[in-house]
Amino acid sequence: MTTTRASSVVKSWGAAVLYAVAAALVLFSFAMTVETDNPAAFPGRRDNDGAFGALLCVGIAALSAAVAVTSLSRRPLSKSVCAAIILVCLYRVVGVAGQL
Repeated sequence: MTTTRASSVVKSWGAAVLYAVAAALVLFSFAMTVETDNPAAFPGRRDNDGAFGALLCVGIAALSAAVAVTSLSRRPLSKSVCAAIILVCLYRVVGVAGQL
């Protein structure tokens, strides 16, 4: 019985870490496109690869949230956090699509 409880605690902590990584990646995707959101603040000609990096971060964040929700499939809080992260990821994809 103790092994089952320890396994449950490890899964819960693992899912929490994955959600934290997903949230950090989504925030980092916003930071990657600051230059393209406000080009007047950054004079001169520069290559704009921020949109591709933002899409990569969003993709990894969505994958991380999906892995976290599969480890805690019975918890409604986990499902709602995953849904929120996926919705923000979709928002970023739509926002970045015009910059590609």
